[in-house]
Formats: sequence, C-alpha cells, structure tokens
Amino acid sequence: MKRTSTAILLLLAAGASAVAQERLTLDYCRQQALKANKELLVSDEKKTQAEALRQIAFDQFLPKVTANGAAIWSSRSVQLLSNDQQDNLSNLGTNLTHSVVDRLGNGLIANYLANTNLVHNISGRIDGLGQGLVDDLTTDTRAIYGGMVSVTQPIFMGGKIRAMYNIASANAEVKDLEYNKAVEDLQIQVDEYYWRVVSVENKYRLAQNYCNLLDTLNHNVAEMVASGVATRADQLKVEVKLNEARMSLAKAENGLALAKMALAQLCGMPINSDFTVEDADLENLPAIADTAIDMEQVYAQRTEMQMLQQAQVIGKESVNLARSTFMPNIVANGGYLISNPNLLNGFEREFGGMFYGGFIINFPIAHASSFHSLKLAKSKQREVEYQVSQAKEMIKLQVTQISQQRKVSMKNYLQAVSNIQSAEENLRLAQASFDAGVLGATDLMGAQTAWMQAFSEKIDASIDLKINNLYLSRALGESSFNNNEQ
Repeated sequence: MKRTSTAILLLLAAGASAVAQERLTLDYCRQQALKANKELLVSDEKKTQAEALRQIAFDQFLPKVTANGAAIWSSRSVQLLSNDQQDNLSNLGTNLTHSVVDRLGNGLIANYLANTNLVHNISGRIDGLGQGLVDDLTTDTRAIYGGMVSVTQPIFMGGKIRAMYNIASANAEVKDLEYNKAVEDLQIQVDEYYWRVVSVENKYRLAQNYCNLLDTLNHNVAEMVASGVATRADQLKVEVKLNEARMSLAKAENGLALAKMALAQLCGMPINSDFTVEDADLENLPAIADTAIDMEQVYAQRTEMQMLQQAQVIGKESVNLARSTFMPNIVANGGYLISNPNLLNGFEREFGGMFYGGFIINFPIAHASSFHSLKLAKSKQREVEYQVSQAKEMIKLQVTQISQQRKVSMKNYLQAVSNIQSAEENLRLAQASFDAGVLGATDLMGAQTAWMQAFSEKIDASIDLKINNLYLSRALGESSFNNNEQ
C-alpha cells in the first residue's frame, strides 16, 4: 500500500510551479496602470487647461498694448466750408463793390465808381483773396491713412480682476485634486484586481493540492481493494469525490485566467499575458492594533474635503466678483496717433502724429441684474458651507463603518489561522490512522475536506483583511500609491 508522508503533504501544500512565469509586484502593477490609464491622461490635460486659465486671469493685471492701422478711400473729400460759404468767399470783392455802390445810390460818385477801373481792380483782388482762402480750406481726404498704438492699464476695477484670479487659482487647485483623486481611485481598482488574482491563484493551488490528496487516496484505496481490505463501494466514494474536486479545479483555473485578464487589461498588458504575482504565497499577517483616529486630521487629508475648501474659496470670490459690479472702474490709457492727411498741419498730404494719455472712469449707477447676481453668489456660497458640513458627517460615518469591518476581518483572520492548525493536526492524525488501517477512506476524506475548507477560509480572511486595510487607509486620506505596505 502506498502511504502519504508528511513531507509529501507539505510539498503539495506549497504548490510550487515548474513553469517559470513573470512575477508582478503590486507596485509594478500600480505604475503600469498609471501609464496605461486614459482617464488619467484626460485629467492631466484638464490640469493643464486650468493652469492656462489661471495664467490668463493673472494677465488681466498687466497693461495691454495694441496697434491699429486703417486705410479708407472715398469718392469725395471732406469739405470744411459749405457751398454757399465757398461762393461767398470767391466773390467777396464783387459782392462788396456792389454793396457799396448800392448804398451810394444813383449819384455822380456812384456812377463814377461803377465805371472806373479802380473799383474793378480792387474787387478782383478781393475776389482772388477769397478764392485763395477757399482753395486753402479745401482738403484732399479721398484717401485717408491712419495708425494708433495704445497702452491700457487697469488701475481699479472694483476687485473683479483679483476675484477672477483667485477663482482661477482655486479651480486649478481643484483640477490637481481631481487628478489625485483619480490616482487614488485607480489605486483602489488595481489593488482589488491584484488581490483578486492572489485569492483566485491560492484557491487554484489549493484545488490542485486537494486533487492530489484525493488522487493519492484513490490510488491507495485501489490497492486496498485489490488486497481485499476495502470494498469497491469505498473506492467509488473516493472516485466521486475526486471527480468533484477536478471540476472545482477546472472552475478555479478558469476564474484565475479571467482575473489575470482583468489585471493585465488594467495595467496595459496583453490580456493573454502569463504571469504570477509576488504576493501569491500569503504569509501570516500581523495583528493590527486599533489606534485613536483624529477626525480633524482625516478631514485635512481627505481629497474631497480639500476640494470643498477650494469650492469655498470660489464661492467667496464669486461674491466679491458680483459685488464689484457696484464699484467704479478706473483705467489709464495712452498711446501715439498718426494720420495722413496730417490733422495737425492743415490736412497736408503727409504723415503727422501726436502722443496722448488720460484716465477713463466709469461709475455704475443702477442695474437690477447686479443685485440678483450678488444674491445668487451668496446663495451658492451658503450651499458650499452646507456641503462641507454634510461631507464631514459622511466621512466620519464611513471611517467608523470601515474601522468596524476591519475589526471583524482581523477576528476572522485570527480564527482562520487557528482553524488551520486544528485542521492540519486532524488531517495528520487521520492520515496516520488510515495508514494504520484503523480509519476508513470516508473519514479520511472528511479530514481532507475540513483541511481544504480551513485553508480556503484563511485565503478569504487574508484577502478580506488586505482589502479592508486598503479601504481604511483610503478613508483616512492616507495616500499609499507608491507604498507596497497595506
């Protein structure tokens, strides 16, 4: 009869694989997931956009320099004198002579002046002077060219520029926090998938070991049947149990393949990658003592609370922004203006320019929407305050619940470790009794089943404790993405 020694049993329990596989650590999986996750890339771009908006808001403090140019063509020139004024100036001497003659009447002097060349010469000269004045006041503005360089510097805008900058800065901080939260969420997912692979791989190894035990038992019972010390019915019971174990092994193998596919996809690896994980051999976990939790420290560390703090800043600055609509605006403006025709030299066809500078002051009087905007901003500010209070209550409840779950997990794990010791001793005694012929195959299978169940419960308890430690660390706001310790 073939007997199973303790050395062989320990070798089976180790489940050592003869095929070399790539071993992945938890930290490696986390880093690969960081590189492969597309949502993080989107979140990182949002950070870049928020920083650009913050810089745009800061630029509003700085002076603005602009340059403008224009060229205008028209069919007619600008007239400084009306048509009647031009006609009067062109005939100024003639009109003056006629006026004098008319005032003298039909006397001798009037007739003499009307017929003498002296009067005609004087009127002609005056007409020429008037026509010259008309010509001098005639402009050629059918083509106008101009340019201007302007510098504008806000001096006081009611506080709106500072409020906009503070809002943009708070929004940039929110985007940073959102990125950190996305990293934390990815950590949770990676760790869950990783420990799921650890759990299923250990269950698969356990199923293999259990099949090996039953296969050895089946071989031994077959020899006992051949020797006449056992019945065919005993062997059939073992064969049925062995078939059930093989079916469980097939299910465990399929579950392990699916779990590895999920982890590989999350880490950006080919889904058919063949690997094992560094923590596949679960060692005894140390008992974790409960420590006092400082909730104020938890609030300060939680990303959600930090985001709400920035929301409070945005709410406060939104009120200031709405209030700025009631404030005056003061802007300094200066520059250089150039034109052709030259406005500074009688519309001559040449370029001429000048420097200018001054202040622009705007005083808002009344606008109904300003009051409503201020009311809206204050309401949103109060809404954020209520959200902060509610978030603190929910975080405290979450920490309390997860702490309780962790305590239960620790108790279950310690109990599972104790059960393992009892199950191994029971299996050792049952195997010895079976080898001595004082215990039947059915009783030995019962001890083997109890041993397998104890190991399965220890695997579940170990993984459950790992996950609850992870959840508690996350609830306390402790970032451990670059830390392997759970």
